[in-house]
Amino acid sequence: MALWENTDGKIVAALNHLGGSELRLHIHPHFRSAELENEILTYAEENFYATTEDERHYIHMPIFEDDTQRQEIAKNRGYKKESGWGHHYRRNLDSIPNTPLPSGYSIRSMGGAEEYPARSWASWRAFHHDEPNRNYDGDYSWYANLQSAPLYRRDLDIIAVAPDRSIASFCTIFYDDYTRSAVTVLVGTAAEHWQRGLGKAVITEGLRRLKEIGCTLVFSTAHEEPADFLYRSVMQEMRVTDTWLKVIK
Repeated sequence: MALWENTDGKIVAALNHLGGSELRLHIHPHFRSAELENEILTYAEENFYATTEDERHYIHMPIFEDDTQRQEIAKNRGYKKESGWGHHYRRNLDSIPNTPLPSGYSIRSMGGAEEYPARSWASWRAFHHDEPNRNYDGDYSWYANLQSAPLYRRDLDIIAVAPDRSIASFCTIFYDDYTRSAVTVLVGTAAEHWQRGLGKAVITEGLRRLKEIGCTLVFSTAHEEPADFLYRSVMQEMRVTDTWLKVIK
């Protein structure tokens, strides 16, 4: 991550490197300029690129489809729009939808380390349902890392439990009390529990809990149709990003 400050020492821009070649560029609207954006992208291209097998450097970033300034800057720097989209949802918490829970299921917060294996398996069944189970390596250290994140809260790590006590669905949310805003980090439902409204139920429970602690705004991002369908059923507003790619050398 890199930050840009003004002469008063206030942060006016942030550049996040999400691993690989992906960037997230955030500039305070009062300080947006072509000069600053070009400066930040120059830094990104020199420091945050990824490398192909044939040693070429490349970088890519999402740009909102209505952000004509950044699109023009990207074109002038040699970026090209590629296939791939992002749908960025938001919802205020003035009201919370009422989502019924299927009979036999219950909702609660995640437990401790003893539930890491079950939580990891639920993620595998949610996001790798089309792969044979033998491909699952049983490593749940990634989830332990998730629980160690600075904004992690157990009360916002919500699961739906099936009648057989397995984890059927999950919704992990990070909340920032300074901005009173939150983002859904991981949402999914194990394949054997699809089409029962569980994803919507755990998100709705998350919205209810967020409202109770003072949150006013929630964000979600979808890059695939299943997630897009789910967030569309819960959120209120949506903006679209396109993917822009530059091969540096």
